Amino acid sequence: MGSYELDDDDAGHWVEDDYYDDDWAVRVNRFADPGGESALYAADDSNPRNLPCPTCHWPNRITPADKARGYQCDACANANERGYDIDYYEGDDDSDD
Repeated sequence: MGSYELDDDDAGHWVEDDYYDDDWAVRVNRFADPGGESALYAADDSNPRNLPCPTCHWPNRITPADKARGYQCDACANANERGYDIDYYEGDDDSDD
């Protein structure tokens, strides 16, 4: 079931037509990027994206549900999967500079 399509930039994604209606509704409510490559949870009032990534420490990258499952932000996950360097946060979120 389903097909994998390539975008113009060769980044693949799954499309809505690849899922039964009930499955797609679950994915839309569960995932931040339904049909995309991200495993992160969708942010909402009860699950805000307000926590730093445990790997790169950039603020506001993951939700409490993501943290509970040991997830890292998409940038770090992509870097690890593709062998890229991680862009570690070195700033102070409260600075006026």
